[in-house]
Amino acid sequence: MGRGTVILPATIGPEFAQTSGVTDSQPSLALRLDARDGARAASGIALAIVSFNTAERTIRCLESIAACTLAPDRVLVLDNASDPVDFDRLVGACRAMAHSQVLVYRASANLGFAAGSNFLVDAALTDGDCRFVALLNNDAVAMPDMLSRLVATMGDGAGLAGGRMNRLDDPARADTLGISLYASLMPANRLDVADPYLGPTGGCCLLSRGLVDRLLEASGYCFDPRYFCYCEDTDLALRAVRLGFRPAYTDEVVALHEGQASSGADSEFIAYHGLRNLIWMHAKLVPGPILARYGLLLAAAHAMTVVRQGLMGRLGLMWRVYRDAFAKLPEFRAERARFAQKAIATPADLDLLIAPRFYRRGYSGEVLASIGRRWRGRPARDAGPRDR
Repeated sequence: MGRGTVILPATIGPEFAQTSGVTDSQPSLALRLDARDGARAASGIALAIVSFNTAERTIRCLESIAACTLAPDRVLVLDNASDPVDFDRLVGACRAMAHSQVLVYRASANLGFAAGSNFLVDAALTDGDCRFVALLNNDAVAMPDMLSRLVATMGDGAGLAGGRMNRLDDPARADTLGISLYASLMPANRLDVADPYLGPTGGCCLLSRGLVDRLLEASGYCFDPRYFCYCEDTDLALRAVRLGFRPAYTDEVVALHEGQASSGADSEFIAYHGLRNLIWMHAKLVPGPILARYGLLLAAAHAMTVVRQGLMGRLGLMWRVYRDAFAKLPEFRAERARFAQKAIATPADLDLLIAPRFYRRGYSGEVLASIGRRWRGRPARDAGPRDR
């Protein structure tokens, strides 16, 4: 599979029809704004943003990038088949940056975060001077020193870097410190610096060109586009670690994050993709000795998830999750064998990055609160497997 290839997501039923219209057509360039000073920056950084029906947030994000002390050479924005009114608002509000070229692409169908990001990464790598690709959620606000801190965090052997993201509505409160993998083999939003750091979230990260090239060589993609959205960043971080790259982290605040601006409170959408994709990730990437050691805890986590979703009236959702996940297991198991031949890290190396706790602190309370809201007829903010 070559660069820029889009894989159709698995059939997931009419309730998620908005994600099933992906085609293999490539997004087209809709707007190009050259640097106001006539020359691009020489940072070697391309910054990628995916936007879907959230033009105002994307413009706010772009304004924060324009204020960064280390300017990216190029800022690449993908409008992921937003409504025409939202797209027109985005294009109409885009402004040239002092030292960065701005490129806005328009997709004819929603590619999802994974394939949409892959398109932008591929576009970034057409520039031979590109040394790093940064990804930032469009509902985030970059701190002025975001890029300089992330670049400085990269050291020998580091292929990906992230930092502290705090909440936009409460800048003193952590939103994410990256991704942790727990003894249940369930990844979660890392909120404690004491928990092992698997890697950054896709909402704010810096990838080296060396890592991207290695991921493309080993897997054929950067983010797994079959995931559409959710867990694709955990999958990337796990592949990076297994390929011998070190994840780097700075505890300085690099961005403020609003959270779930595109997916909103549609927790069934989040639950479906998160749980289905986790099964695929485990089948594809987790070594046999790790599955043997933690398999009972993983089974317990699935049993608890079924109970939780059942209490929320979603047993039908769980049936679709397991049906669709298991239908493609042969494909992922075949990829597992191919990837294992390229992996460098041993199961013991990976075990060092697994937190000893079953799951992150505070999760039980979030689950009980979401069930309570569901029973009271209020929209529930999803608590789970990992929020972006």
